Amino acid sequence: MLIPVFNQIITLYSFELSTEYCAMLISIVLVFGVLVTKREKEHIAMEKELYEARVNVMVSQIQPHFMYNALTSIAMMCRIDPDTAQEATVTFAKYLRGNMDSLRQSSPVAFEQELEHLKKYLYIEKLRFGDMLNIEYDITATDFRLPLLSIQPLVENAVKHGVGMAEDGGTVKISTRETETAFEVIISDDGLGFDVSAPIKDDGRTHVGMDNTKRRIKEMCGGEIKIESAVGKGTTATVILPKEGQNFEDTVS
Repeated sequence: MLIPVFNQIITLYSFELSTEYCAMLISIVLVFGVLVTKREKEHIAMEKELYEARVNVMVSQIQPHFMYNALTSIAMMCRIDPDTAQEATVTFAKYLRGNMDSLRQSSPVAFEQELEHLKKYLYIEKLRFGDMLNIEYDITATDFRLPLLSIQPLVENAVKHGVGMAEDGGTVKISTRETETAFEVIISDDGLGFDVSAPIKDDGRTHVGMDNTKRRIKEMCGGEIKIESAVGKGTTATVILPKEGQNFEDTVS
């Protein structure tokens, strides 16, 4: 961008024109450079603020009712099974720590890290629902990265709106697979299901969390989420992470 300007300066000197014009031109170049640099810094700062705001929204998705239910379940266990209550307390503390750590996580994390955090969440929900909630894993691919806490909102929906609303409960299954062009994480349940063509109900925080998750997966990994559901049969959410979006130079853990 600056090469034509410097060429003009050289031309001025070669014709022995006044150094006043050269000085003026150099000043314009310097001012232009300062303005461009300032604008780039402002743009970077704006992007950082936007990302931190989205992370804060994500962390705020730790629903108060989930914390209340978890603590209530642990309190009940203190009487009938103190050992389980102790284990549940430690697991719940680690779960909360994982959510707080996400505030300083700006890069995708290894799937194994996401899975371990997810297992803590499901352990607590299993404590609450008992035999009404079955959990299955079919993990065939792990060598990929994704945004931290990006799978949990999908599992929460499967537990809360899927099997949690079914009279006899049901099963939530977490699977992974590798295709020729992408890695996929599939969260399925055999709960109530819903009509995907029906208007989305405005129930506030749930959709805010899902929109935020979709945005982060797209922006950080170039991925997408596909939802399939049928009333009375259940729901399947598939997270597709293209392999071309897996080239990360630096990841903070």
